[in-house]
Amino acid sequence: MSSETSRLVIRQALPAESAHVASVLAASAEALRARGELLWTSAEVSAEAIEQDVRGGLYYLGCDADGPAGVFRLQPEDQLFWPDIPAATSLFLHKLAVRPDKQGQGLAHALLRHALICTRQAGRRYLRLDCIGGRPKLRAVYESFGFKHHSDCKLGATVFHRFALEVRNEAASSSEAGEL
Repeated sequence: MSSETSRLVIRQALPAESAHVASVLAASAEALRARGELLWTSAEVSAEAIEQDVRGGLYYLGCDADGPAGVFRLQPEDQLFWPDIPAATSLFLHKLAVRPDKQGQGLAHALLRHALICTRQAGRRYLRLDCIGGRPKLRAVYESFGFKHHSDCKLGATVFHRFALEVRNEAASSSEAGEL
């Protein structure tokens, strides 16, 4: 399945596209590192590290006229951050990233819309995600899209904010698509 905005075509990444996915993740991680925010290490977002998930169909790639511009991983379960959620009720979004030179153009919301479509098509009631605490700009992106703060969880010494978005039925979603 793919969707298209006026500038971005979003689709499931092909098995041979691990390097494209990794390039977006690495560029985003490096820009954060330059601002003093460590999110992902280079090793965590290398093509080798993500290859199995790309081959498993978990990564989605958003491309514009210049090539890969954004990515996200969408998985059917998340026992690390969401062990309390009943099976088959949600999809879980991770590693949402937009190339630094493409940020501020609405691409994050386009990627989130696509994840929401995937969640609806999978028959899941919720799209869930988490983000490390202390990132108010990222939290604002999620909340402006419609995600509601669900709870916080602590892994080791790090606090993560957990967010959920209830998937609307097809009739409501088509008439309210502009409101998401």
